[in-house]
Amino acid sequence: MTQPIAKVSDIIFIRFQLRNLEAQAAYLEDFGMTPVHKSDDTIFYRGTGTDAYIYAAEKGDTDTFIAAAYETDSLEALQALAASQGVEIEDGDAFMGGKKVRFKDPDGLGIEVYHGVNKVDAVDENVPVLNSGKQKNRLNETQRFGDGAAEWSMDDDGTMRYALPSSVMRLGHTAINVKDGPASIQWYHDVLGMIVSDNIIGPDGNVGGAFIRCDNGAIPSDHHTLNVVALPPEAEPFHGTFGHAGFEVEKSLDDLMAGHFHMKTTGKYVHEWGIGRHLLGSQLYDYWRDPAGFILEHWTDGDLLTADQAPQDVSIVDVIKGQYGPIPYSSFNMPLPMQALDEFRQTVPGLTEMLITAEQTDKDNKGVS
Repeated sequence: MTQPIAKVSDIIFIRFQLRNLEAQAAYLEDFGMTPVHKSDDTIFYRGTGTDAYIYAAEKGDTDTFIAAAYETDSLEALQALAASQGVEIEDGDAFMGGKKVRFKDPDGLGIEVYHGVNKVDAVDENVPVLNSGKQKNRLNETQRFGDGAAEWSMDDDGTMRYALPSSVMRLGHTAINVKDGPASIQWYHDVLGMIVSDNIIGPDGNVGGAFIRCDNGAIPSDHHTLNVVALPPEAEPFHGTFGHAGFEVEKSLDDLMAGHFHMKTTGKYVHEWGIGRHLLGSQLYDYWRDPAGFILEHWTDGDLLTADQAPQDVSIVDVIKGQYGPIPYSSFNMPLPMQALDEFRQTVPGLTEMLITAEQTDKDNKGVS
């Protein structure tokens, strides 16, 4: 591969324009983030990790994804990006600090790259000590998450509520919908230095997307920092759109489950997919739509890879099936206004039907009856 213009070391935050910041702020707090700043015009939210914020939004007339933001360890890399993309180096905001450049990828999706950002103190959380069948680590102590049964309450009408949200730690990845998978994968390597963890092979035998990660050499990186999803021509309205963002929770499975029951028992949000375990990346996952129709994910227990790990080719059939969990709706990874969600799910073939077709095509290609 060609030498990239720059290398990003991690993803930091995502930025949106939204019509209803108040509703989004309530969602983010139920999702498990903590406000850094809230006003009529902007909101910034952090996790329990060291990033100044992991989610930002500004008031606007439309619900729009603006950008994903990455960090680079090198000022020279930032200068090279500015020169190659024909943009100026700017100051970061009062919270993030540092210097940044802003530009767009081939599908028109916004990218921000920062250097020298502010870091904050991590929030000290008590991570549960787990006992497994073969490894016993907790002795003469009970396992209590939050206040245990006291986290549950009952409304006057008998509705049960679970009070404790997840403890979201950091942003781990985003997924994007693109027109040309191989071209986008190459661009993210050439410009941001990302490398392929897994190629997704479609029924036609061609690369239809990939999971790509930051190249940090011998320092392990998340299995994917970006999931590139190539959509067919008939899905042209969704080319160049935000698919989802995955946020790592602090306390493993307990955090994921607590967040699930908290989001569910608020009665305010639409569940998109989960709970299950992915095949690629191995994460335990749970996906929820926000009030604007964008999808955010809680995840934990993901794979870590060093740069010397070679990419693998994996069939889309196996990607959809995962290791365990439900088959996703056809609406998964599609940014849809909430009022359009039910109609989309009813009119677009579900992934179960797509899976059956793809699996049969895969068998035909392999000569398996």
